[in-house]
Amino acid sequence: MIINNLTRDNHLKYLNEIFKSAKKIFIISPFITKNINLINFGDFSHLEKITIITTLKPYDVDQYSKVLYFKQLYNILNLKNIEFEIQIDNSLHGKVFIAENNNSVKAIITSANFTDSGLRINNEWGVLINNFIEINKIKNGIIENVKHKSLNELNIDSFLKKIEQTPITQNVNELLTLNLSLLLENKDNYFDLNNKTTFWLKPIGVTDDLVPLTQKFDLIDSDLHFSKRPSGIKMGDIIVSYAVGHLKILSISKVNSEIKNVNKESRWPFYIVGKNLTPNYGREWMKNNITISNQKSLFLSQTSFNITPSGKNTYGSLMQGADKLKITQEFGKYILDKVFKIDYELQKI
Repeated sequence: MIINNLTRDNHLKYLNEIFKSAKKIFIISPFITKNINLINFGDFSHLEKITIITTLKPYDVDQYSKVLYFKQLYNILNLKNIEFEIQIDNSLHGKVFIAENNNSVKAIITSANFTDSGLRINNEWGVLINNFIEINKIKNGIIENVKHKSLNELNIDSFLKKIEQTPITQNVNELLTLNLSLLLENKDNYFDLNNKTTFWLKPIGVTDDLVPLTQKFDLIDSDLHFSKRPSGIKMGDIIVSYAVGHLKILSISKVNSEIKNVNKESRWPFYIVGKNLTPNYGREWMKNNITISNQKSLFLSQTSFNITPSGKNTYGSLMQGADKLKITQEFGKYILDKVFKIDYELQKI
């Protein structure tokens, strides 16, 4: 079903309709209303939990209005014993509204933000769907992309104190200095690693066809090819790709497919699909002097761990033409943490 704001049968009407019988509500929107009465969540008798996923961008005036709205909403929901969760994803752009109960799930996927103008006035278009599988894919994909721990009322109270210390200036030419993202905590295990996760180094390119410095590795996922069946690599493993020649790290991927076969005539007949964990870094890899050589040296000088399970601490097989090398979790996490920090900073650009 198509929804628009050209008539009174607008987004706000349909949101109220799908929300009124929901036990769980998900509001996924970069912009959030200042009007606490836009939707009266306290009137929904079946409601058990609201989750809002939005942005909280540094030096943005919206920080002030969002935090105030969250506190007002806590005041209402606490009286009704309704759970409230806030998640922050500063790369969020899409808008999705989901209503779940025991028997069904409905979602509105739309261009409309969760604001009065977005839901009633602006020329916005959306679609109402009830496909359980597809809605869960969308919801889980968005939640998995959130890098920070969820916010609670104590976090919001601390944000309000920070806002009191950094009020909005009346001088229109003066830049805002409020940066609440500094108070966000990263998830303890954002990449969902466990003791069975294996880390691998993988070369990209060949000696007579090096990776050009202009090539970007910023796709959300990609096929990683191998000359031989990559035995040992499994779903959930982490692959650190680097360039043959200058040895710079290009990207870090998480394996999200089984081993596939292209054709036996290909030079690299086997491949797996890797989810790119560092697309922002992959866009700018050539500007960072992070190589498998200097990272090995730094790691060995700063820790007491080995870089390979064998303890040899060399890249011997890779230098002799192998297309993968198993490394220790300690070394793999060391590289992942360093590259991910750069990726996170580049996300703000």
